[in-house]
Amino acid sequence: MRKIYGIVGGMILLALICSIGTAAAQESSTDTRGMDFVQDDIKPFEGSIGADNPLHGLKIAMEDLDETFTFNDTQRLEKQVDHAQLRLAEFRRELELNRTDSAERVLELYRQKLNLTEKSLSGFGPDEPRLLRAQEMISLHQTVLASLLDSHPDVPGLARAYSNSLSVGDRFSAKTAMKFTRITGKDNKTVLKPETLDIREGIHANKSVSQPETGIQNKNESHEKTKDQKDMSSGTQVTPKPGNREDQGKK
Repeated sequence: MRKIYGIVGGMILLALICSIGTAAAQESSTDTRGMDFVQDDIKPFEGSIGADNPLHGLKIAMEDLDETFTFNDTQRLEKQVDHAQLRLAEFRRELELNRTDSAERVLELYRQKLNLTEKSLSGFGPDEPRLLRAQEMISLHQTVLASLLDSHPDVPGLARAYSNSLSVGDRFSAKTAMKFTRITGKDNKTVLKPETLDIREGIHANKSVSQPETGIQNKNESHEKTKDQKDMSSGTQVTPKPGNREDQGKK
């Protein structure tokens, strides 16, 4: 009898996990794809399992499990960015309801997901075209976080999350040689305008070096080289004194 109860309980738990996983997938799919480069905003979360829900931890676990079993690197990266964006939506919801504890917790989850995304970028080459869409979404995150910093400057962790999003955006730019500039378009919508960067990816730590930085480096090297040449030319050359004829003959 206990075995039957155990089997039924396991089936119920499995069904619950599957339903939560499906809900998480549906919620994370409400991103900004297919909108070209015009972005409105990241709206506050309106799903059933928010940051204050007791099942939110299980929801996060299912998202992580989904990423783990996504074997395509690009798709896994896109899911990481999707889930990070979902954390921002949940964060906005908690701010609206003045639930500071859950707001801080979900913002920390967002920061952790960004760090994971940044680590995942190291495995990509510069010619992966699908990285641009994920980079565009990170640029949207920056727009939202900058706005939230203006309206909620005293929220702990918000400035750190914004700094992290800028860091991840720079890593994307190093890979794609592109950046997205935020400008105001028609109807006061935020337009993310793509711009090509003249950069090269650094050998160590994937650090990007822009053309002006390269020019400064070359200028400094040229200056050092010229200085060395001047030092050599201005140095005192010791000329041996001519000896007598007998010494010269001996030599």
